[in-house]
Amino acid sequence: MRLMSLSLLAAGLGSLGLPLLASRVAHADDVLSRVPTVHITVAAVDSQAQLAGQLRAQGYTDVILSSTYPSPANPHPELNPTLTSHPEQTPVHSGWNGVASKDGRLVQVYVDR
Repeated sequence: MRLMSLSLLAAGLGSLGLPLLASRVAHADDVLSRVPTVHITVAAVDSQAQLAGQLRAQGYTDVILSSTYPSPANPHPELNPTLTSHPEQTPVHSGWNGVASKDGRLVQVYVDR
C-alpha cells in the first residue's frame, strides 16, 4: 500500500510540473520570436564603422556595434561605451556585432562571412 501511495504522489507531482514546463517552453518561444535579427553578408567591409555605414544606407538607424560578443556576464556589451568606441579601428567579426533600429524596431546585427 505504501508503494502505491508513493507512486500516486510521484505521479501527482509530475503532473503538476508538466503545465509549468509547457508554459516555460511557450514563454521562451514567444520571447525568441519577438527578437528580430538582420543577417548581413559582407565582403568589402573591414571595420565596424563601414558596417554601420552600410546599415544606415539600408535604412537602419541607432546603429550601435560592439567589439565583443554578449555573454552571461555581459549580456549587452553594446551598452558599454568602452566596448563601442573607435568603430573605425574595430574589425567586423562573424556573428553578433551589435544592434540597430529599423521602422521603430530593435534588431540584432549578425555578420555572415
